[in-house]
Amino acid sequence: MVLAKILRRNLPKLAAHQLVRIADLDAWLDVETSSFEANSRRLARAFAKAEATLDLQGYCQMRREAVSVAAAPDLPDIRDSLYQADLKRLSPMDREEEFRMARRHEFLRDLLSWALVEHGIEGARAKELLRGPASAVIAALESQPSVRGITRSWLVTMVGQFEQLRNLYVEGALYIVLSTANRYRNLGVDTPDLVQEGNASLFQAIDGFDWRRDVRFRTYAQYWVHQAVLKMLYNSSRTVRVPIWVQKILGKIRRAQDAARRGGRELSPAEIAEQIRVPESKVRWVLSTRRYAVSLDAEIAGGDGATMVQMLADDSLEPIPESIPVGDLGAALADAMADLPEREQAILQRRFGLDGREPATLGEIAVDLGITAERVRQLQNAALGRMKRPGKLQQLRAFVD
Repeated sequence: MVLAKILRRNLPKLAAHQLVRIADLDAWLDVETSSFEANSRRLARAFAKAEATLDLQGYCQMRREAVSVAAAPDLPDIRDSLYQADLKRLSPMDREEEFRMARRHEFLRDLLSWALVEHGIEGARAKELLRGPASAVIAALESQPSVRGITRSWLVTMVGQFEQLRNLYVEGALYIVLSTANRYRNLGVDTPDLVQEGNASLFQAIDGFDWRRDVRFRTYAQYWVHQAVLKMLYNSSRTVRVPIWVQKILGKIRRAQDAARRGGRELSPAEIAEQIRVPESKVRWVLSTRRYAVSLDAEIAGGDGATMVQMLADDSLEPIPESIPVGDLGAALADAMADLPEREQAILQRRFGLDGREPATLGEIAVDLGITAERVRQLQNAALGRMKRPGKLQQLRAFVD
């Protein structure tokens, strides 16, 4: 009897197509916790009967005015002035606003769940659809028959308002992400990417938050943000992805080793396994998988701009000495010098060691031939001039290139 009086007192008389202020909705939802579910169901049917909608534009205007009057919130420095400037234009939720927003979100979610079930969509699927974008819910409705008492156009409008309310819910909690992203900065992932992952995790926090437990949404959402940021770091900070559980064990091993090194000693795998309570075989296996990636485009210190890839040998190419058949060079030289006078051939062979002996000086060749060193030089230059003719150069060009 008492519950019935409470419900009658809180249920409004809605006019057709009434635009309901958010403050009025909060007043209707402000009932005892035990009565909230029943009161929400009755209010949802009253909204459907009158095809009432929410004045979210007026609510957004009120929040903008609150930001312009109040001082800009103090946000952690994440080295992104543009994003922080945009964030300061949004009004963060205080404790009371968090609980009011949670009740509004639950009311609209229950209203739409009931309406989707009335349209023949199974309850579990309806809840799953409401976790996604409004376009997915509207697409699912298009394949369902119309229901008496629930206008399709009104329901589509309410789906859009539910998505808009969720976005406002997230906007009021965006400041929560910055402290976590700032904590894990410079660990291999750009800070804007960490912020983006943390922002996306707020939608998961909204779906799981229960305002009845008298815990702030900020406290609950911090867990989801922290998990999302860590997952991003585990999956993207390395060039080659390593499973998360392996990285967690590596973190424990590193902390144990650092603590031992500060004491002036190195830990064996058995001692590490005992400290972190992991089997020794697993510790040895994890340590054997620890590898560090180096970019092939990284510059080498003191290499005048040379990169790592330029210092690596190409195994697919045959080394030049092995690629030249034995005897080909000697035969080509003999063929090129065949039409030279015998004395000039002898001078080139002795001067450059083409006969397999050590190269000789002009003076040594002059003594053997019984002429002056100057004459030997003249004969050498004449022979080289003949060797530079196009026909002979073509014979030897393959050995030069």
